Amino acid sequence: MKKHLLLLTAALSCGLFSYAQVSFGVKAGFSLAGMSSKNVITDNTPYEANTKTLPAFHAGIIADISLAKNFSLQPGLFYSAKGAKLHQITTGPADETEKVVSTARLNYLELPVNFLYKRALGPGKIFAGFGPYLAYGVGGKIKTEYEHYASRESEVKFENKEDYAAGITYVKPFDAGANFIAGYELKMGLLFSVNYSLGLTNTSPYESETQKNHYLGISVGYLLHKHK
Repeated sequence: MKKHLLLLTAALSCGLFSYAQVSFGVKAGFSLAGMSSKNVITDNTPYEANTKTLPAFHAGIIADISLAKNFSLQPGLFYSAKGAKLHQITTGPADETEKVVSTARLNYLELPVNFLYKRALGPGKIFAGFGPYLAYGVGGKIKTEYEHYASRESEVKFENKEDYAAGITYVKPFDAGANFIAGYELKMGLLFSVNYSLGLTNTSPYESETQKNHYLGISVGYLLHKHK
């Protein structure tokens, strides 16, 4: 009886995947990574840091699951580099004005799940969609350069820990938000896309600080199509 149930489950699973037309592929590209950063200073006044984008990259695997004629679900797993340059003006030890530039490079394993609408156009399909993403930090470094003092580099530890240990900067391990995507997919499986990833969670564990990731990505990928 158990053997029959296993065979039936396997048959149903094969039938479902055949019906859904699941395709697998790879995808990689260039990112312009940025970050919104706000701090609360001593008089409880919020201060927004001047941030600049950083060139970065992303690469990983995707699955394309056909749901209906023009709709599909496209989850993926990516190694994604994020971060930003933060420009600040502070007061030095001798009460002088000090310009500080911090370059944060953060690396994540990211799982986006996009709901896509596809429509035939020319030799392929145009597509657009959106969905959530969840990311987990795996490493990073922050380099801080001063106008009058020697620069220093700190290691990023992805822990929800509000501590100021020398040479270590703590960042919350999880990042989550929304992803918006559009592109073009050729019948042979080659695809091109542009996406915007908007972080909605605060990644800083420090009470006086709020930081959220975002990036604009341009990608090239290839889907190995499965035909009925």
